[in-house]
Amino acid sequence: MLSGSIASLVHILFSLLIRVLSEGFHIQQASGNIAWCKIRNYIATCASLTALFCFIWTGIDRFFSTCRQIKWRHLNSIAFAKQICLLTVISWMIFNIPILVYVKPSSKTGICISSSMIWSKTSSYILNVFCFGIFPWFLTSIFGILTLKNIRRIHQQRINPLPSLIATRSSRLDQQLTSMLFAQIIISIISSVPYCIQTIYDLITETIIKDDYRQAQENLYLQIVRLAFDLNYVSMFYVNYTSSVVFRRLSKKVLVNLFNTKDDISREVTVLNHPKSTTQDKRDKMKMFTTNVHNAISYV
Repeated sequence: MLSGSIASLVHILFSLLIRVLSEGFHIQQASGNIAWCKIRNYIATCASLTALFCFIWTGIDRFFSTCRQIKWRHLNSIAFAKQICLLTVISWMIFNIPILVYVKPSSKTGICISSSMIWSKTSSYILNVFCFGIFPWFLTSIFGILTLKNIRRIHQQRINPLPSLIATRSSRLDQQLTSMLFAQIIISIISSVPYCIQTIYDLITETIIKDDYRQAQENLYLQIVRLAFDLNYVSMFYVNYTSSVVFRRLSKKVLVNLFNTKDDISREVTVLNHPKSTTQDKRDKMKMFTTNVHNAISYV
């Protein structure tokens, strides 16, 4: 989640902010500069893809954390999450190297375009249609539904009677996680599906001659779709903050202790996605198979 948030911030600075300044206020940042055109598009594309896929990995990580099988729960670890995030960043940096080679400002409009037809088609079909359009909402929805099924299965298999305080707290956490997942799925669909439709429409109609009125209509829809798509990068904090009491409490602690080096709350923050260390998690899994009723609790 931290890697995705950092990548989202980079995307906002190098993509959304510059687009608002240039298209909304007609403030051109180094227009016609080849180096700026290449670097800005490369960083913006890498950051956008990294943020989206880090959020996807977050959903998959939550699915692993709710699985009862030990082989899947082993994947719910901080070390594995760091490796996946690092691999994601490196993979997209390598994949998008052609941007540094082929992208340059147009001599007529000054807009950054690709001089390679092959890379233009690759970017349109692979990046825009699948990576930006289909994968975010599809994978988020699939693993969100699977996570909800795991939570329901845990409720059904939980041994009763449980102490009322533990049962109430566990039920409350499950409800918060369910609310967060539903909200993330809805926002992902709202932001990604229109972008995917717009991209496919542009690819189908790119050879059609359009009058000024139709171009104005399409440009208006494009701006709306692009702004809606940016919800992917700014909505995660607000979804977690409004859906989870735990997240709100930890957010307040982070802000209060921002400049206080004495109080270390990093462990509490880590608990949101990784509630136990690997060693402790193994011990807890072994306790789940004992006949002690008080130890038969599934950690979600």
